[in-house]
Amino acid sequence: MVDAAAVTAGLSAAGLAFGPPAADPPILRWGPLFDALDGDGDDDYVTAVELIYEGYLFHYRESRVCETPADARETTLLAGDFFYARGLRLIAARGDADAVGLLARLMAACSHLRSIGAPFAADDALWAYTMGGLAALRGGTPAATAVGLFERFDAAVADGITVDVRDVARAEARRLDLRDAAPLERALSGHALSAASEASGR
Repeated sequence: MVDAAAVTAGLSAAGLAFGPPAADPPILRWGPLFDALDGDGDDDYVTAVELIYEGYLFHYRESRVCETPADARETTLLAGDFFYARGLRLIAARGDADAVGLLARLMAACSHLRSIGAPFAADDALWAYTMGGLAALRGGTPAATAVGLFERFDAAVADGITVDVRDVARAEARRLDLRDAAPLERALSGHALSAASEASGR
C-alpha cells in the first residue's frame, strides 16, 4: 500500500521554494487511481504522478502546495516546469520511455484543451485515462495501445473536429489490459469527472 502521508509531505516540501505553504495539506488526486489500477503499492511512481499533476496545476489551475500571488505568473510557470521535470525524472530514471511518452502526450493534449478554453472535466478525463495507460504499460500492454486515446484526439484536432473527450477516453480505456478496470470506469463516469472538476480548481 502506498504511503500517502509521505507522498503528501514530499509534495508540500517541494513547494516551499515557490511560496508560502497552502493552508491545507494537498489532497492526492491521480496517484491513488494509478495505485488502484496498478496494485503494486509503488510510492515513487505515485509521487511522480502527483508531482507531474502539480506542475499541471501550477500552469493551468491552482496549486495544492503553496500560495502564489495572482500576478506572479513567472513564478507559477517556473514552479510548473520544476514539478513536471521532477516527476518525469523519477519515471525516466527507471528507463520507462513508453510511460514518459504517454505523459508527454497527456501534457500536449491538456495544453491544447486550455488554449481553446475547454471544460476542465475534459482534462480530467485525459488524466484518468492516462493513469490506466500507465498501469497497463506496466502490465505489458503495448505502447501503441496505451496511446490510443491521444492518437484519436490528435487526429480530431488535425481535422478540426470537436470530440467528447470523456466518451473517447471511455472507449479507448476498454482496450487497456487492466487487472481491474472498475476504478478507471468509475473515474471516467460523467458524474465523477464533473463533481471533481467543480469542487475546486484542483
